[in-house]
Amino acid sequence: MWKLFIYKTYIKHMEINKIYNIDCFDGFKLLDDNSVDHVFTSPPYNRKHRGTSKDQLNGSKSDKYKYSTDNIDDYFGFLCNVIDESLRVSKGFLFLNIMKNYYNKEDVFKLIGHYSDKIVDIHIHVKSNPLPASGKSVTNAFEFFIILGKGPLKSNTTYTKNVITTAVNSKMPKDHKAVMHQDVSDWFIEKFTKEGNLILDPFMGYGTTAITCIKKKRDFIGFELQKEYVELSLERIKKEK
Repeated sequence: MWKLFIYKTYIKHMEINKIYNIDCFDGFKLLDDNSVDHVFTSPPYNRKHRGTSKDQLNGSKSDKYKYSTDNIDDYFGFLCNVIDESLRVSKGFLFLNIMKNYYNKEDVFKLIGHYSDKIVDIHIHVKSNPLPASGKSVTNAFEFFIILGKGPLKSNTTYTKNVITTAVNSKMPKDHKAVMHQDVSDWFIEKFTKEGNLILDPFMGYGTTAITCIKKKRDFIGFELQKEYVELSLERIKKEK
């Protein structure tokens, strides 16, 4: 049976095993340096929709998060802030899931160069059945997991590859179109963290990281800006418990 623990020595202002309905940067302000063991997260992709200028940072109806800017140049600064704060609060590693697309590729590659001294590895999540691109465009069938921290990165098992392959979620919830496959979260957290570790996900979304932590006997703190996603996550957690 999964239980609720409170690490008073870790967290001054926050309970653990709880998802907070707050902006991630407000949440980061409540955390001390080195107060969590690892950060595992998938921030917005800055993916534009149907030829409009709307992207995941400026709040169209289908967006995952609502931020005040639609300037693609600001996406790099946004990610830098996420990385810097994640590394500040983490004693271990930041596992950053990001998908390269037509609109954000410059920022993604720039990010890799900017943090080259802090990146300990880059893993690839391959999608065995990706949605096909239109016409003769090349179908995007993979995502990056950029791992940052103080290396070296060591697995809990032998012969761990830096590639994981899964099918695309076949039962994507109607209310959330960018849910990480549960097997991906399970694989990373089981391979590279330990039982009892405290995992922060500042973009909790549909609660995938929380579900993994419950199953794998880790503790978690989650931030999520959208109230409806927090409610959906809590429903999933109740079923898991």
